[in-house]
Amino acid sequence: MTIISVAGACSRSGKTALVETLIRALPAGAAVAVKFTTTEDVFERCPRGTPCVVCDIDVPFRLIESPLVLREAGTDTDRLAGAGAARVIWAIAKQNAAAMAWKAVEERIGASALVVMEGSTVVELARPKTLFFVVHPFLSTERWKPTSGPLLRRADAAIVNLPSGETRAPSAAVLESVRRLRQRDDLIVADVTKPLREWAPDVADRFAA
Repeated sequence: MTIISVAGACSRSGKTALVETLIRALPAGAAVAVKFTTTEDVFERCPRGTPCVVCDIDVPFRLIESPLVLREAGTDTDRLAGAGAARVIWAIAKQNAAAMAWKAVEERIGASALVVMEGSTVVELARPKTLFFVVHPFLSTERWKPTSGPLLRRADAAIVNLPSGETRAPSAAVLESVRRLRQRDDLIVADVTKPLREWAPDVADRFAA
């Protein structure tokens, strides 16, 4: 299995948008898209304010493959399917069941698949061939996930996702944090919704190889 993974510092960073872009950079139907979501082991309060299919699952993990759920208009999974994925799997797992959930995903997909995956917790389990890490240009670094530092250091590319219509420069605090945690100054500032070749031609060349 060849895995291309997208992780992020926090919600709204642009993870799903980048996965869409990566899928579009591949031949249509070449990749299986996986959205891997982890939630608290004990449900207390949904961060969005109301109970939902993610936070209040009553089983250790769940794999969702039903088109009725995945193709609901406006959802992340619908966007991945619309980008050209051959198949979409949404894994929702409690933190203590993430390893079991990933094993189930592997068994469902098969060893020969090309996978483009969204998720941060799953990176240590999946050990992707290529890892992208995407950062929101303005949100406070206090909202970053605890996994951000290690993932930034190991990522093949670190991207500050700046929409093309945005007139402000990225936050200086965000840029400084990325460079400090990454321990090198090679970050990319780009609109990840744009074609991959426009902002990461070297990566696009590897995809085409």
